[in-house]
Amino acid sequence: MRHPIAIALSLFASASATSAQSVATVAARGQCSTAGVVGISRQLVDTQVCMFPGVFVSAAPHAGITLSEARIFSLAQASARDALWTAARTTPLTINSMFRTLADQYVLYHSGGCGLAATPGNSNHETGIAVDLANWSAAMRAMIGAGCRHPYPGSDDVHFDCPGTDRRADSVRSFQRLWNINNPADSIAEDGAYGPMTAARVARSPAGGFARAGCTEPPPAYAATLVTVSCPREATSGQRPAAYVDYRNTGTATWDITNTRLGTTGPRDHRGAFFDSSNWINASRPSAVDRATASGSVGRFSFVLSIPDVTTDTTVSETYGLLQESAVWFGPADNAVRCAVLVHPAPTDAGITDVGSGDVGTSDVGMSDVGNGDVGNGDVGSGDDAGMSDAGEVEAGYVREGGDGGDADPMGGLDGGCQCHTGVGAKTTNGAFALLGAALAMSWRRRRR
Repeated sequence: MRHPIAIALSLFASASATSAQSVATVAARGQCSTAGVVGISRQLVDTQVCMFPGVFVSAAPHAGITLSEARIFSLAQASARDALWTAARTTPLTINSMFRTLADQYVLYHSGGCGLAATPGNSNHETGIAVDLANWSAAMRAMIGAGCRHPYPGSDDVHFDCPGTDRRADSVRSFQRLWNINNPADSIAEDGAYGPMTAARVARSPAGGFARAGCTEPPPAYAATLVTVSCPREATSGQRPAAYVDYRNTGTATWDITNTRLGTTGPRDHRGAFFDSSNWINASRPSAVDRATASGSVGRFSFVLSIPDVTTDTTVSETYGLLQESAVWFGPADNAVRCAVLVHPAPTDAGITDVGSGDVGTSDVGMSDVGNGDVGNGDVGSGDDAGMSDAGEVEAGYVREGGDGGDADPMGGLDGGCQCHTGVGAKTTNGAFALLGAALAMSWRRRRR
C-alpha cells in the first residue's frame, strides 16, 4: 500500500503534467483511461450542473454503492439514481464508470484502447443514465428488477442503462459554454450538436482545465472599455476642430464600420451641440468605428466638431456613448465620454470709416453752401476750381441763387439770405475771407465724420 504522501505527490505531478497538455495529447497515449483529463472534466461537470439545475443529482456516496476510483463522477438523472439505490438494497454495487464528460468520452474514443467506446456526444454515459459495474453478473437480477436494462450482452456485459431521458446534448452544450467563456474571439454555437467545429475545440482544450469556470455568464456580444478621449479644450465660433474616442472591444462580436457607432447621450439620440452636417452621419451620430475591430482590439471613432456661435465666452458640453445600431447601447456609462469646449466669440471687423464723402482737396469749394446761398456768386474764381482761380476776388454783378445769375439787390444785399452787404461791384472784404474759411472748415469736418 502506498504511503499517503507518495499518493499526494503522484497526483500533483500528474496535474502539473496535464495542465500544459491538450485533450488530444492525452488521447494520443492510447490508454483506456480518463485520468489525464480530470481538470477539464471537473469544470465540465460544474458547468453542466449550473446550466441544468436539478436535472443531475449525485448517486454516491450511498449505502451499498462503491466507486472503484475516486475520479469517477457519480452524477445521474434522478430516475437513474433511484434505480441504483433500489438495486443496492439487495446487492452491493461496485461502479467502474458512470457519468462522463465530453472530454472523457473524447479520450476514451480516440485512444483506441477501449473497444466499444461510442463517439463523443453519443454515449449514454454522457446522459446520466448509464453505469458500468465490476460485479455486473452478481448484480444482474437486482439491476433488472430496479428497472435498468442490459443492452449489450456478450459485447459489453458491464454496461447497464437505467431509467431516464436522452440528455446527451446537455454534455455537448456544457463544453460549448465552457469554451465560449474562455475563448470569446473564437466562439461556437451552443446548440448541443457534436460536429467538426466542436470536435476541433475539444481536441485543443487544456487537459488541466481553462482559466475561467463555466458556471459564469458568457461575455456579451457587445462590450467595451474606454481608452482615450481627444477633444479640444478651447475653440472659436465657426471653427471645425477634429476629435476622436478610442474604445477596446471586450465583447465577442467584431465591430463593423456600418452599424457600430458613437451616439449622443444625456439624453440618447438628441441633436448634438457640435453637429457638423458635412462630417457626421446624422445629427445624433458623430461617427462609426473607423475600421472593423475584432474582440480585444482598440477601435477609433473620429469626427469633426462644428463649434457653435456664441456672443460671450461659453463652455459647450456634449456626452457620447457606444451602440450597435438597432440592437443595443453598450460600453461605459452614458456620461463617461464628455467633450467640454470653452467657445470664444468670433472676432468682429472694426471697419474703416471714410472721412466725409470724398477726398479732402478734391471737392469744389464753390459747392459748399453758406447759409442758404452761395459764396461770391457760387464758385470761387468764376466757376473754376479753387486751385485754378484767384480766390481773392468775387466778380462784380454775378450774384447767383442756385447757380442761376440774377440782379444785385439795390440796397447792396445778396439774395439767398447771406446778408453780407458787400454792395454791387465791391471788392472782397475780410468778412468774405472769413466766410470762405468757415465754409472750408465745415466741409473738412463733414469729411472726417
